[in-house]
Amino acid sequence: MTRKAPRSVSIALVAAVVSVSLSARAQDSATPREAGTPPTETPSTSPDATANASDDKTFSALLDTRLGFGGLDEDFYLSLNIGAAFRWWKLGVGVQAPLRFRVIDRSPKQKEVFRKQDWDEPSDWTRILRYISWGAPGEWIYGRIGVLTGITLGNGTLVDRYYNTIDADHFQTGLSFELNLDGGGTGLFLDNLLDPEMAGVRGYVQPFAFGDFGALAKAFQVGFTLVIDGAAPMQPVLDSTQSRQLDGSSNLKVQTEPLVFVGFDLAWQVQPTDWVVVRPYTDLNVWTQTGGLGYHLGLLATFDIAGAVTLGTRVEYRALSADYSPSWVNSWYEVERLDFLPDPVTGRQLTKARYFRDRHVRGQDEIRHGWHWSLDLTILDAVTISGIFEDYQGEDNANLMLRLALPYIAGVKLSAYYAKRNFEGVENAFDLDRGLLVAEARYKFWGPMAVFARYSREWRIERDRAATNFGEYETIDDWDVGIGAEFTF
Repeated sequence: MTRKAPRSVSIALVAAVVSVSLSARAQDSATPREAGTPPTETPSTSPDATANASDDKTFSALLDTRLGFGGLDEDFYLSLNIGAAFRWWKLGVGVQAPLRFRVIDRSPKQKEVFRKQDWDEPSDWTRILRYISWGAPGEWIYGRIGVLTGITLGNGTLVDRYYNTIDADHFQTGLSFELNLDGGGTGLFLDNLLDPEMAGVRGYVQPFAFGDFGALAKAFQVGFTLVIDGAAPMQPVLDSTQSRQLDGSSNLKVQTEPLVFVGFDLAWQVQPTDWVVVRPYTDLNVWTQTGGLGYHLGLLATFDIAGAVTLGTRVEYRALSADYSPSWVNSWYEVERLDFLPDPVTGRQLTKARYFRDRHVRGQDEIRHGWHWSLDLTILDAVTISGIFEDYQGEDNANLMLRLALPYIAGVKLSAYYAKRNFEGVENAFDLDRGLLVAEARYKFWGPMAVFARYSREWRIERDRAATNFGEYETIDDWDVGIGAEFTF
């Protein structure tokens, strides 16, 4: 099967983990925003913050507008961003209209003033209704249609913090659903309702929930996960010169195959004191096409210190077969599925599925051992410091994420995010080549009025046939400065 890959994968969207978007804190405190959507300060009664106010039937709303000037690759744009979010009881609705107008058109010439890539596919028009949701994750019933933000199934060993919209030119309206009952429940997601390619579902039971087994026994949980990528890119479609092919809109043509993963997990969540929650767990996952195996043994712990400081940490040991990768569907999956790592022999970029499927062909049959460490610190529900580090045996197996978000202090709000995946050695940890650095600042100078500045990195397919990396992803700059206003009701 041959499909066209997205034109431009915007890691600027992942920048949303450094700013609170108008559209969503219900799914995850680190929420990605779509490119062109103004990040906003969340009001005390956030229209999309339902976790602590699901029984509050009052109405609240947030309106955010921005006018900016910035650069995207070789061109410069004037942007107008209007967004609104509404909340009544458990119902949340977010709408938006991000528009970009080309004011300086440098070579290669595009001719159009209005940036058509933002609105040239049927799914792009669904971005106007950014989301509609009911409830909050963890409640007995929760549902969301629209942008999916930080989707995790179970312990996160197969699906961890997945974002369905990280492509500036390719919006997706997905589905997320949870049902949590006494004795069991389920959670599922679908990446795109209009053109679905990927879905995942996890069901769990608490076998000792009923009967006189005691609180500790009732906290025991057994889960099963199924993840399907029905159109996983395997390799680019090559022409007679063995070059990659792009269509008229610079979409990469790829051959696809379905991937199926299944996982089994055991967990035991206990709360020994009022301020500590501990969750030891173990997972065994299988890539059914290759028999690739991954074993995970970890511990999650959350500490609530005097209601002012929340500290969460996770430590996990992993044993991986050559043809398996932990958290296969992760925050970067929309990039990795198309452009993962180069072939050690030819140097050509491989898709994620092809890279791991062919490891045994390259004589890489070893079992790899590794670790995952993460830390999340929140102070007064305002200051956030986060970090993740992973490393395994072998080359190009280290992953790093650092995040800092500061609230308004003397009218100034700052945030920063850095991520680097698939690198080797400390000396490469902060190399921006194929890495992500995002910084954003906002200053309120009068009432609801503020000025802002933002910088991020974006991935785009090289369209110059004379380039040595034609048809491969490269990183470019994306920045803007401007003025905005924010109103809460």
